[in-house]
Amino acid sequence: MSMLWVIQLQRRFALTFWGALSILLLILMIPGAALCDEFRIIPSIALREAYNDNIYFSTSDRVQSWTTTITPGLELTDRTEKMDLGLSAIVGINRYTDEPSLNSIDQHYKGRLGYTFDPTVNMQAETGWSRTSSPDRDIATTGIVLGNIQRDKTYGNIAGNWAISPRLAAGAFYSYEQDLYDSPTVSNLEWNQANVGLYYDLGLATKARLIAGYAGYRFTSQDTNSFSGTVGVDYRYHELWTIVVDAGARYASTKYQVQELQFVPPFFLVPVKVDKTSEEWSGICTASIKYNGEKTISSLSFSYDLAPASGLSGAAQRTAFIFDIRHRLTYEFSGAFSTSYFLNYAAANQYGVNAINQETFTVVPSLRYEFTRDLYLDLGYNFSNTQYKLTSTSAYRDLAFVRLYAQHRLFE
Repeated sequence: MSMLWVIQLQRRFALTFWGALSILLLILMIPGAALCDEFRIIPSIALREAYNDNIYFSTSDRVQSWTTTITPGLELTDRTEKMDLGLSAIVGINRYTDEPSLNSIDQHYKGRLGYTFDPTVNMQAETGWSRTSSPDRDIATTGIVLGNIQRDKTYGNIAGNWAISPRLAAGAFYSYEQDLYDSPTVSNLEWNQANVGLYYDLGLATKARLIAGYAGYRFTSQDTNSFSGTVGVDYRYHELWTIVVDAGARYASTKYQVQELQFVPPFFLVPVKVDKTSEEWSGICTASIKYNGEKTISSLSFSYDLAPASGLSGAAQRTAFIFDIRHRLTYEFSGAFSTSYFLNYAAANQYGVNAINQETFTVVPSLRYEFTRDLYLDLGYNFSNTQYKLTSTSAYRDLAFVRLYAQHRLFE
C-alpha cells in the first residue's frame, strides 16, 4: 500500500459516518467476522450548560452569553485476535442565548484500523473529518485562539512496527492533515509528516530510540520543509511511573514572497513580488512524566519544537507545558485539575513574512460524580488568557459549566 494511495483515498472520502458504517457492515459480512472476540456499539449523549463571559475571545468589547450544547454520539468497535476496528461520530449542537447568530453544529467523524499480521509485524491507520467554529477549539492542543470561523479539518495517518529481534524493533509513521477555513483572511494549511525509528530494549524497564523525520507545511502563500533527528529514552519505574525524554535538532527551509519596489527606467518604482528563502536550525526537546496509580492519574509534559500555527499563516517555534491530574476521592466522586502554557513564536522572515508571538495560559479545575460507569456529571471552571505580544494586547475568558454524560453499551 503506497503512501500516494493512502493520501488519495483519504482526500476522496474524508470519512463520513455513513461511509464508515458501510465499511463496518461489509466487514461483518465476511465469513468468520461474526466470531470476533469483542463487538460493541455505544450510543451516547451529553448535555452541557455553560456561562461564557467572552464568547468571541476578544481583547475588547467582551460579549457574554449562556450556551447550551447537546452532543449525541455513536461509537462502534470490533476487536478480534488480529484486528482492531473502530468508528465514531459525534455531533455538537451549540445554541447561544444572547448571540443566536453564533448557533452552529460541530461535527467529528473518525475511523481507525489496527491489524497484527504476525507476532512481529503490526500496523495501525486512522482517518477522520471535523467541522468546528468555536474560537477556543485549539487552546488545549496548540494555545492558538481563532475567531468564530468555520474550519473543515481532514486528517489521516498510518503506522507500522516490526520486531526485528527480541530487543530491537523498527517503526515508520506517516500523517496528512488539511485545514480549510471559511474566510479569505485566514490561510489554509496542508501538512505532511513522516518519520522512521529504531527502538532498542536496554533492559531494566528502559528503552532507547533513534528517530529521523520530515515535515512539510503548505500555507496559502508560503511553504516550510523541515528535517529532524532525535534520540530518546523511555523508562518505567515500579509500574506506576513512566518517564520519556527525547532531544535533537531540526533544519527548516521556508519559501515565501515579499513585495518590493524595483526601479524601472527611466524613473519609475514598481512594486513586484520577490521570492525569498529562509533557513533555520533549531533544537527539539520533549519530556513527560506519567503516574498511573490506583486512585490518582497524573501527567506532566514539556515540548519545544517547530509546529504549524494553523490559522496564523505560518510555522512557529512552540513551547508547551501541560499538567493534568485526577484523584478519586470515593468510588463515585473524583476531582481533576489541569493547566497548560503555550508560547508560539516566530520572528518576521524567520518562517515566512509574518511574525508570531502569542502566549496562552489556561487553568481548568473540575469535579465529577459517577452515578454508574455509563452515567456521570461534571462541574467545572475554565480560565484562559492569551497575550498578543506583537500588539501589546490580551484577551481572557471565564467559563463555568455543568455537563451530564450518558452512554449505553450494546452487545456486551
